[in-house]
Amino acid sequence: MKLSRLILTTILLITSNSVFAEYLYGFGNIYLDHQSWNHGPSPIQDGQNGKIRNQLVLGLEGGAGFTWGELYGFYDRESIEKSSKEQKNSLKGTGHLYLADSGVSLYGQLYHHDNPGQSETNHVVGLGYTSLSGSQWFFKPWIGLHNITSWDSYSINQNVNGDNGIMAGWSALYGFNLGEQRFSLINWNEIEFNRNDMYAENQGGKNGFQGAVILLWHPTERVSTGIHYRYFYNKLGVYGSSGGAQQHYGDALIYRLQYSF
Repeated sequence: MKLSRLILTTILLITSNSVFAEYLYGFGNIYLDHQSWNHGPSPIQDGQNGKIRNQLVLGLEGGAGFTWGELYGFYDRESIEKSSKEQKNSLKGTGHLYLADSGVSLYGQLYHHDNPGQSETNHVVGLGYTSLSGSQWFFKPWIGLHNITSWDSYSINQNVNGDNGIMAGWSALYGFNLGEQRFSLINWNEIEFNRNDMYAENQGGKNGFQGAVILLWHPTERVSTGIHYRYFYNKLGVYGSSGGAQQHYGDALIYRLQYSF
């Protein structure tokens, strides 16, 4: 079965189950980030012009849980301090469709990014596991088939489409208190295995990973602030442009101010 059919089948299953769904929880927030690519141990430069990729990002994030499964998504408007011609868009949606009470789920993910010189859309369909959780923590691993549609004017291979190996990852959260102050420690991670040859040449290797470790302080019920340690290896197109791919680790610090609805 083609990946597109798997995605359509998953959507139809979610839609049909939602008629009988019970809403369990939900959250949403708006945030302002300053992505500081020169504050980490490995400063990152933009491949096409040699400038540091520091930028302001305005975003929306939300999620919800039902008896049949759970959904999560965000939308980023990037480089909002620059002209409209230089701004970028990123969005992501993920979903777990529970398979009875087994803890196993059908997992789906869509990610898209575009800017004036690049566009990339990723689909992942596979399996997840959602039963590793407690009152203030969870760990949700997943694995699936990876499909990509990419146009990149800066890279060696400007058009890369089709199967792109396997992607696996997780999302995790641990909530805790220090005195009367509430904090959240969050980690998300994605690992790409056995990429197709053209994408591997653009990104620096057949395998790569990316993720973030996030510490948020919640001084009030609505307002949060914190810092992200953003990391990647053979990812984000930084080392695959203007001179060929190089294997390299990169990172950044992201400073966040967030308001929850």
